[in-house]
Amino acid sequence: MKIAVPSTEPTLEGYVANKIGTAAYLLIIETYDMSFEAIDAPSQSSGAGAGVRALSLVMDKGAQVILVGHISPFIVSGFADQGIKIVTQVSGKVGESVKNYMDALDTRQNNHDPQSETPSSQDQWRVAMDMGLRQFRAFLPMVTGVVLLLGLFQGFISEQKLVSLFSGTVLQDSFWGACMGSVLTGNPVNSYVIAKSLFSMGVGISGIMALMLTWVNVGLIQLPAEAKALGTGFALVRNIAGFIMALIVSCVISMFAGGWI
Repeated sequence: MKIAVPSTEPTLEGYVANKIGTAAYLLIIETYDMSFEAIDAPSQSSGAGAGVRALSLVMDKGAQVILVGHISPFIVSGFADQGIKIVTQVSGKVGESVKNYMDALDTRQNNHDPQSETPSSQDQWRVAMDMGLRQFRAFLPMVTGVVLLLGLFQGFISEQKLVSLFSGTVLQDSFWGACMGSVLTGNPVNSYVIAKSLFSMGVGISGIMALMLTWVNVGLIQLPAEAKALGTGFALVRNIAGFIMALIVSCVISMFAGGWI
């Protein structure tokens, strides 16, 4: 088994780093003989991007387990889907931490009851219900966003007011469309429903395109979660860049579609 550990030193005598993005070295350790490869970690000057590149290096090296002091729960769950286990709250020397983890793993395997491998029907129902509830919670904000936006258009904003907001000039339509898409983010399919409603009200193609692009690529609602997982700097730059690119692309498409005013 290969275990990756962010370390303060390029040896097993180094200490486990608290965060993978701030470690000086990444150690890839073969547990069967405790041989290891020490890799220089990405530069800390790159901010949150250092952690992303460090995790990418670990995956490229084929590590199945990562031992670290702290890491975002969003990243832990994401790597679990890829078959990579991340163990947090790890401290002390790298070599000792790896041995402690392997000893604990051996203990769990020795005490394992083979009969527990086959879950009961009650357990299967519980897992299925839990998955269904998680999917429903993930889908609910998308449905709510569509209902609220359509209700806003139809109940509080008349077609005359909406058309006046989207004046017909490419830049203004693109800006307001991008603002709406950035706030009410969600599944790409939902943006088609919103776009059709806007189009039927007379909104120009530039505003509709900007809304559809930012609906998927910019997300103010999910910005706190993205910042926690990947870093505030990365999240802000990505969302601002997505907003600007949506404006540019919507203007270009409108120009080629013959709607430039």
